[in-house]
Amino acid sequence: MEELSFGDDRREPESGAGPLRKPLVIAGLAVVVLGGLAALGIAGWRFYEQSRWPLPPPGGPRPQTGSFSAYLCDRSSVEIWPNCHHRTATAGDKRAIEAELKTYPEIRDLSFVTKEQAWEEFRAHADEGEGGSKLLSLLSADDMPESYRGTLGPGDWNALKRRLEALRGVSNTYIFGDTSWQGVADIGIKLCPREGEAYKPCRGRAHASEREKAAVLSRVKDLDGVKAVYFEDIDHAIEDYRRILWNGQESDLDPRGLTETFYVTFDRPPARADMERVFGRMPGVAEVVSVS
Repeated sequence: MEELSFGDDRREPESGAGPLRKPLVIAGLAVVVLGGLAALGIAGWRFYEQSRWPLPPPGGPRPQTGSFSAYLCDRSSVEIWPNCHHRTATAGDKRAIEAELKTYPEIRDLSFVTKEQAWEEFRAHADEGEGGSKLLSLLSADDMPESYRGTLGPGDWNALKRRLEALRGVSNTYIFGDTSWQGVADIGIKLCPREGEAYKPCRGRAHASEREKAAVLSRVKDLDGVKAVYFEDIDHAIEDYRRILWNGQESDLDPRGLTETFYVTFDRPPARADMERVFGRMPGVAEVVSVS
């Protein structure tokens, strides 16, 4: 008992690793090994979770391209737009406008949009609610303006807009810059913003929660052919809208109505309608858009 109490061990040195100490040493090693494995497991899980979270918006040069629509004077616009001078565009005006547009180096992929085509687009984008249904019941294809439409390359777009609206038979012109997601992603899944009245699924509810975002992201990860997933926050959305509304219109932007968005790149771009069927009814999703 004295030896045990005071550590007076008179045995040979090698006997210090006797039956009593070996289990303690083995147990200590086990704790170290298991602790290391646990740490590796936690680190691995964190890496896995981070790998599932989307990428930030890519950097690099921003697109210097855009699109335009030049609307023609018709019976519904002659009294609204001073450029019409109280007359509708004639067949001769249309030929002259088209010939002039083909001389502008900034304009690419020029096309003519008929009243019927404009009506189909209007119907596709009209609000499905009570107000939209009432509006559709009051209008027809004959109320839609004809227009010339095309894509734009780099140039002085302000000067181009002035030249377009000086053409006889043109009522007004809209020009928009391309989104920075052009050529980067195929589909955008917009999430409910803080003020979601502009999006039918978001009316009367709060903005998308973290749980809803995680559910959408998990569903994206389950899709076939996904090459990359990006997440756009509000700050980047504001920057992008300033690029789209290139001539100062961004002053009307209210950040509370802008959306956070998952942008997805695929091996083969899917149809927007297919993506709407997958995500359109998920809680927290405002709408699904095609980047192109």
